[in-house]
Amino acid sequence: MTNLTFTDSMVGQLKTKTIYTTHDISRLLQVNPRSVINWIEQNLLPSYRTPGGHRRVRRDDLLAFLRKHQIPTPASLVEGKFRILIVEDEEEVVTLLKTYLQRQGGYEVAAASNGINALIDVGRIKPDLLILDVMIPGVDGIEVCRRIKDDSANKTAIIVISGNAESEKKVLQAGADVFMPKPVDLEKLHAEAQRLLRVL
Repeated sequence: MTNLTFTDSMVGQLKTKTIYTTHDISRLLQVNPRSVINWIEQNLLPSYRTPGGHRRVRRDDLLAFLRKHQIPTPASLVEGKFRILIVEDEEEVVTLLKTYLQRQGGYEVAAASNGINALIDVGRIKPDLLILDVMIPGVDGIEVCRRIKDDSANKTAIIVISGNAESEKKVLQAGADVFMPKPVDLEKLHAEAQRLLRVL
């Protein structure tokens, strides 16, 4: 009989994997394998089949599924640090946000100062979270948000920040997950980041 005990070595192996079996996922989430198969059959969890007919799930799709359905992400599934991209043209704001987030630990933080670079960096870095100002040079934050969220393959969560409270309705319509007014409350920002990333 196969031993399904979740040992430290298995945790390490699952942490570095990019493709998971239904049994891998059931161990990670401590659920019945049938539950995982049900999620797949109900088109809640994207998967593909191997030539042998076995179901496989990509790590990015699993993480996106957990976030969407507000299921806490097991620490064993988090490889390294979450990637955050700050899109803001005010250097002092970038420095403030970057310094604060890096002090919290668990984040790799990059920055872009305009909409064009932001879109390029989203494709290149594939951030888990975008902190996006509305008023940026080139393509504005609302359009950046819309383009990212229109791409169904993109799993990036977006927190939009703005000094103009009237922007809230537009950014949420463009697909933003959260709107926060400026000046940004750093503790609230971090709490929202943790909620969106489903960090335990």
